Amino acid sequence: MAPLYLSVIDSHVHFWHPDRVHVPWVKNTPFDKHKDATEYTEQIKDSNVKKMVYVETNVDPYHGLVEADWITQYAKETPSTSKFGGIGGIVCFAPVEQGDAMRGYLTTLMRITGGKQGGLLKGVRCLLQDPTLDPKRVLQSDFVLGIQWLETFDLSFDICIDCRGSPQQFPPIQELVAQCPRVQFILDHMGKPPCDSRPGDADFEFWKDQMIQLSKNRNVCVKISGLVNELSSHNDDEQKVAQQLKPFIQVALKSFGIDRIMYGSDWPVCEIVGSTWQSWLQILCEIVKDWSEDDKERLFVTNATRIYKL
Repeated sequence: MAPLYLSVIDSHVHFWHPDRVHVPWVKNTPFDKHKDATEYTEQIKDSNVKKMVYVETNVDPYHGLVEADWITQYAKETPSTSKFGGIGGIVCFAPVEQGDAMRGYLTTLMRITGGKQGGLLKGVRCLLQDPTLDPKRVLQSDFVLGIQWLETFDLSFDICIDCRGSPQQFPPIQELVAQCPRVQFILDHMGKPPCDSRPGDADFEFWKDQMIQLSKNRNVCVKISGLVNELSSHNDDEQKVAQQLKPFIQVALKSFGIDRIMYGSDWPVCEIVGSTWQSWLQILCEIVKDWSEDDKERLFVTNATRIYKL
């Protein structure tokens, strides 16, 4: 296996304290406990995370502002070390479907997270991957208007869809992005591709075509993250996992280019399938081992720093 890239910006991390913020999906699971910088620092012990970006954790919507307040205070209380440079930015929940009401919500969110100058807030997200909901809801006028308000506040929007389980979610995103050309979009987990498929398979080619089409919008970039969760079963052979996932990352690179992709760990959600922070980094380093040092630096450090304004 290729050597680890030892100094990174981790653009996709989740922390939670269920006793402080209501996170319904962790109830009665092994994740119903504190998952935070204490354990994260242990996970990254063989690497150096210069900064990380905290991404909202699908909390109860009534706790969206509670989560923002908690993570802002937690970030201030988390000291930087030689191995972990702390929380450099946060992506909070926002009810973008509420249209013009987003103005008041974002104003409050800004105040909670430290304001526009020097504040931690970099973007917002609301999960779009629920297969029971109409994928075309993102094209409703209030939803589009809610996204467009992000430009005024200089905030990005993280897109989280599930192309593997609900491929019908991808085409409406193309139309949404086209209607918001001045908003920075970030596609989480490469759109959750069908990672069990191979080039030539119908599922793979559909996802590839959607990625190519989306990449034509210069205001969209992609997180290389979460791919191990899109495999139907866990495999301890990191070499074989790298071989399986490499074609997907090649699509992301070829379509979006080296300046619009960034590394993320998706910790601790990666643990759901038995992976670890270190193993995903090892797999990705193996996949990109033949890239130039400059391109690796862009993937692991430079792009996330620029796009999230860290």
